Amino acid sequence: MSLVESIMEYLHALVIAVLVGKVVLLSFVVAPILAKQLAPEQFGKVVRQLFPAYYLLGMGAAAGGLLSVTALLIFRGASPALSTAGVIWLTIFLAESYCRSPLTPQSNAMRDQLKEQEVRGTVDPVLKASWERLHQRSLYLNSLVLLGGLCLVGLA
Repeated sequence: MSLVESIMEYLHALVIAVLVGKVVLLSFVVAPILAKQLAPEQFGKVVRQLFPAYYLLGMGAAAGGLLSVTALLIFRGASPALSTAGVIWLTIFLAESYCRSPLTPQSNAMRDQLKEQEVRGTVDPVLKASWERLHQRSLYLNSLVLLGGLCLVGLA
């Protein structure tokens, strides 16, 4: 095994760890603690600051995963495990990119409109349902990213 191949294997393992770690840390440690310790308004402000960087980190991990898998495919040739890993990384990259933009900005804009309506005492049920669907979509995509990361652990 060449030095470059060893480095690509290491990079692949590292970006898997970063990806899974970022999802687990935010979803199961940081967000629950912040939700308990902060008022809803403060929690919302903090989360808005976290999510762009959170998704960017996922995109970076996915780019590193795609780079390392591509290099390993060049060194080793196609294999079911490497090809599957490539598809998983591409899916993760697309999910993280979509969540970063356009999903998060749309969700934030809708949430701001809902807050304004709440202050006035009239909330548009269609807008509220739309925001809830976007929020649910982000949860599903976050779960997909975690599942993809865990599959990559199994393939590694």
